[in-house]
Amino acid sequence: MNKFLIRNLTLIILILLISGCSSYRMTEEAREIRSRLPETNTQKKILMEGTIYQTPAYIFETGKKGPAILILGGTHGDEPAGYEAALRLVDRFLKAPILRGNLIIIPEANRQSILEYSRRIPVPAGENLERGNLNRCYPGKSDGLPMEQLASQIQQTAISYNISVLIDLHEALNFHLKIEETAAKKGLGQTLIYSPNEAGSWLVMNMLDEINSEINDDFKKFSALEQPIPHSASWWAGNILDIAAFTFETSRKNDLSERIKYHLRLVEIVLKTEGMIP
Repeated sequence: MNKFLIRNLTLIILILLISGCSSYRMTEEAREIRSRLPETNTQKKILMEGTIYQTPAYIFETGKKGPAILILGGTHGDEPAGYEAALRLVDRFLKAPILRGNLIIIPEANRQSILEYSRRIPVPAGENLERGNLNRCYPGKSDGLPMEQLASQIQQTAISYNISVLIDLHEALNFHLKIEETAAKKGLGQTLIYSPNEAGSWLVMNMLDEINSEINDDFKKFSALEQPIPHSASWWAGNILDIAAFTFETSRKNDLSERIKYHLRLVEIVLKTEGMIP
C-alpha cells in the first residue's frame, strides 16, 4: 500500500471519528418518550415558532394556589444529562399531575445545539461567539440574534407565570471537590450554583442536606457556589426577578445514567419542599 493511499485512509478515519464524536444519540428511553409526547396539547407552548429553533414548553397547571417553577434542559446541546432528565420529567407529569401551583418544563431549550451536539449555535462573522450561547443571552432581546430571541421568550414565559423558582440543568467535566486538582483544573461538576438571595439560600441548604446524605463517595457530593455567570439563566432569574435560581451541574466523570439520576433527584427535592409532589 503506497504512502498516498495510507495518508488518505488515515484522513477518512479521522473524519469519521470526529463526526461520530460531534453527534449524540439520545438514550432509547428518551427517544421513546420524545416520540409519544403530544404534538398539540393545551399544556404545550411553542417558543421560536416557525423557525428552525422552535422548541416546546410544557405547562402543568393545577388551578390551585402554589409556587410556579421553571425547569430548563438542553441549554447546551453537548450536555445530554440535562435534556435527558427534563424529558423524563415531562413524561412523569403528563402521567401524574403536580398537586398545586404551576410547573413549566422546557426540555430541549436549544434544539439546534442538541442536534449538533454543541455548546452554542453559530453566529454571523464578527459577532461575539457567546451570542450563540443561550446561557449568555439573558434577559434576551426580542429583535436580537436567535438565542437572544429565545432567551427573551423564556423570560416572557417566566414572567407570565410569575415563577418563584428557576432550575437550569447542566453538566461539567470534573468533580469540583477533587482536591488534588489545581484550582485552574477544578471543574463545576457536582455543584449547585445559586443566586444568594433569601429564597435561594434557604432552598440550596435543603437540597445539599438531602442529596449528600444519599451519596457515599466524597468526590460525588454536591457543594454550593454563589453567583451564577452573568447573563446565564440563573443569574437573570436571581438578580432580575429576585427569585430562587439554580444551575445544577453534574459531573461527566459519572456515567450518563448517574448524572440523569442526580438531576431528577435534585428536582424532586425542590418539588417536594414546595409541596408540589407527595
